[in-house]
Amino acid sequence: MATSPRGLPIRETIRLNRLRKVMAQTMKASVDTAALSQVNREVDVTALQELRRSAPVSELRLSLNTLIMAAVARTLPRHPLLNAELVENTILVYDTVNLGMAVAVPDGLIVVVIPGAHTLSLGTLQEAIGQRAERARTGKLAMEDVEGGTFTVSNLGMFGIDGGFPLPRPPEGAILLVGAARPRPAVVAGQIAIRDIALFSLNFDHRFIDGAAAAAFLADLNDLVAEPGRMMAEAGSPGQPEDEERRTEDR
Repeated sequence: MATSPRGLPIRETIRLNRLRKVMAQTMKASVDTAALSQVNREVDVTALQELRRSAPVSELRLSLNTLIMAAVARTLPRHPLLNAELVENTILVYDTVNLGMAVAVPDGLIVVVIPGAHTLSLGTLQEAIGQRAERARTGKLAMEDVEGGTFTVSNLGMFGIDGGFPLPRPPEGAILLVGAARPRPAVVAGQIAIRDIALFSLNFDHRFIDGAAAAAFLADLNDLVAEPGRMMAEAGSPGQPEDEERRTEDR
């Protein structure tokens, strides 16, 4: 029986394919170059759950993941530093939201990218998510399916995970981990109610994204999730980016 360099028995050996090699290099670069920090927020996703459950059988039934991805895509343009990269001493703010999504595959997780996610209708976004997830699970991804991301969402709620410490994919500056939505007691209009609550964990590169900017993004995202009717337009309505320089000076 084959043994490892430490003399331990080996059941099988698995060679990294091209995509896995890129992922390994990217994650190592994240630890080596970024100054990683995290902010967390419990988010009430009850309205999202009610929205998808209330859709008539004859209409498109959106998944919770699609609605969360749509909320993130529509929130990011108002928070430019969360959709940017740092090149030497210059912050490059992206003019598009190419949203990464972690997909479970037989040997782990891989991130696929949905270009221009902020401009897509909910139905088109769900279709794009489904197509890329299927290609990931069947091993048919092309390099363009995993490159060019500006921000990544890792929704591990289906595994019962509550939170974690995800690593941004360089050159992306941030990644959002979405935990399981669980029924929990909450105060609503002064009354105790059972609501579906999920922990949103935002990890970011503290070299150019400060805690206030990260917290403001989560707060804005929380507000949109609480009123998902605002996302029902056929395309994203990103609104006006915040003046990050002015906000920094005000602090």
